[in-house]
Amino acid sequence: MQKATSDAHQGYHRAPRIAQPVSTWAVMLLALITVLFLPDWTRSGDLRPIWVFALPCVLGLVGAVLALRSGHPWWAAASALWGFVLIQVLVIAITLISGP
Repeated sequence: MQKATSDAHQGYHRAPRIAQPVSTWAVMLLALITVLFLPDWTRSGDLRPIWVFALPCVLGLVGAVLALRSGHPWWAAASALWGFVLIQVLVIAITLISGP
């Protein structure tokens, strides 16, 4: 009978466990990896397809949806911004490194 008593009867409460948005973090990491593959590191001059530049934004929005579904609105906002900001940071970094 003693094992059947709950922790609430003993005077302390356990906080509800909220799952971490691991899937959102994975999608955000995938967006970062995608951005790192966008520049022409080999200087071959081959053009990337235009849809590749939309991938980080799309991945950011996918991460936002996953975060909202798991109940993490701040991670949703961070993921959506992450996808859009990565492209801007890439443009600024390439301009600063290689010139206009």
